[in-house]
Amino acid sequence: MRKLLYYTLLSSIAQSIYRIVFNLFLRDIGFNNAFISHITSLEMVGSAFLGLLIGVLGDKFGKKLMLIISSVTFAIITFLRISIPTESILIYTALINGGVLTSRMILLNSLIVDITTHENRGKYFGYNFGLFMGSGLIGNLIGGALGEIVGFNVALLITGITHLASNFFLLLVHENKQHHSQVSIKEIFNLKEFNKLQGHIIKIHLIRTFLIGFGAGLFVNFGNIIFKDLFNMQPTIIGVALAIAQFGASLGSIFSSKLSKKFGAYQFTFLLNMLVIPLIISFAYVRDPYLFTVLYALRFSFMNMTNPVSTTIIMSYIPQNKITTISSIRNFLNFIARSFAALIFGYITSFSGGYTYLFLISALFYFISLLLLRNLFKPILKDEVFLKLYEKPIK
Repeated sequence: MRKLLYYTLLSSIAQSIYRIVFNLFLRDIGFNNAFISHITSLEMVGSAFLGLLIGVLGDKFGKKLMLIISSVTFAIITFLRISIPTESILIYTALINGGVLTSRMILLNSLIVDITTHENRGKYFGYNFGLFMGSGLIGNLIGGALGEIVGFNVALLITGITHLASNFFLLLVHENKQHHSQVSIKEIFNLKEFNKLQGHIIKIHLIRTFLIGFGAGLFVNFGNIIFKDLFNMQPTIIGVALAIAQFGASLGSIFSSKLSKKFGAYQFTFLLNMLVIPLIISFAYVRDPYLFTVLYALRFSFMNMTNPVSTTIIMSYIPQNKITTISSIRNFLNFIARSFAALIFGYITSFSGGYTYLFLISALFYFISLLLLRNLFKPILKDEVFLKLYEKPIK
């Protein structure tokens, strides 16, 4: 298991560097926000469709094999984009790159289940998540500095090499081939036999996924561009700003379970989702870089503090043999929504004052999602399953 954690550390650092550097690389070689948003949108579409396919292939042929294939594919695409950064190459590789980037966490989480027992699984999932969040912070810091010191193309080259190197530890991991299955696409999308309560929860959960995916997709994937456009920050400073947000998200996720048990899962989740809305509205008007960074980090933290809680509750109401099904559909809707939002980002920010409208539109989608959250909790507040999870009934 330790070898797999080393793989998580290296591969996560590589992908974090890529995420902060790539958009800045495109800006540096002359592409505008509209083109960058198209590339991001295509990667989101690839995440939705190809990410699902790679996950199914992992069940059939082994998670470790598909992780290695995905890693090699990512490195090849990165090297190709550095060498021939033409519009056609960037567009054609975007769909594939989105799929291989997203599939890593799907495959990695499944592999951890395969190689752990009930007794130690929670502990190692915690270690893996901690490394994932921590490496994201490190990657943001390193990525910004590398881009400024050695150039964005060299920073991307280092990213590809680091991702390839992480496979050394993955090759040392033993995967039990008895866990491989013959799951078909038809079986994955079989959504029959949900009762009324489960149907209610799943329906609202998926609608909220699309709404939040769209609202977040309007700006979350363009944090580096936003800091550059609004405050003309240097790459190193952008990395620090995004690392602060990542650090807040890491702390929030770690303490979310304890806080929800102390204050009540519904109160905790609803309050933080409500606070996110004025924070996003403030992005439309705050133009002090330090205050903006603090507000940005708070929004990032609050959303990550609620995600583990809401996911735990929802998954507790889904039949065990349908969790993969709903997770796959949720992933699909999330990235489809973000792909549409990425296109709108490029369009809106081309106008004067575009960022103001962008954040106000995003806040509207979060507000609608908040109303649905209240409706989602209504039938389960006194339900036995919910009370067992957090032991704080709502009166």
